[in-house]
Amino acid sequence: MFFKMTKNQLERKLKILKAAAVSFATFGFHISDIDNIAKNAGVGKGTLYRYFQNKEDLFFESVKYCMDDMYDKIGKKLENISYEDFVGVLFDAHMDYYREHEDTYMLVTNAILQMPKNSINFFHELHKEKMKIILDKLQSGVKAGILKNVDLEVLVKMLNLVSQSFCLTKDISPEADDYVRVKETFVNVFNYGLLK
Repeated sequence: MFFKMTKNQLERKLKILKAAAVSFATFGFHISDIDNIAKNAGVGKGTLYRYFQNKEDLFFESVKYCMDDMYDKIGKKLENISYEDFVGVLFDAHMDYYREHEDTYMLVTNAILQMPKNSINFFHELHKEKMKIILDKLQSGVKAGILKNVDLEVLVKMLNLVSQSFCLTKDISPEADDYVRVKETFVNVFNYGLLK
């Protein structure tokens, strides 16, 4: 939509995005059905197409909506923490978000596997934009002389992937010994290998 939306229109669009996110997370891009998404959002198929050009557009918008929500909430938890606590809080922020929003988390972490091949760059650019919150925090630590100057983009990707891996391993909960051991190991590697 290229015009200013009313409050009702914004709420309707949000319902569609949420229904689409659940569908895409559950069934994937190819199997998700526009009719079912519209039905689950409580709108007609024609109404859905007033907001989104096609299924691909709806997929991109729902991934973006979910990524915005997820990384905004994770980023807020990282804002005012010490660098010694950074990795532990990042792990816990991922786990907390996963436990509260499993569908959203699954869509964000698996989006690249579902999206049409000609659109993978969209996801990479969006992901890079969202990782900037974490990257900026680490760059501030380097500038302040608290952290060693390493390839922070690679470090952020590694931390994010490990955090996601634990959330997606269904048999590991935040209370499980394995989760605690892995989290503490990464905290120690980060703190002793990166902190000055």
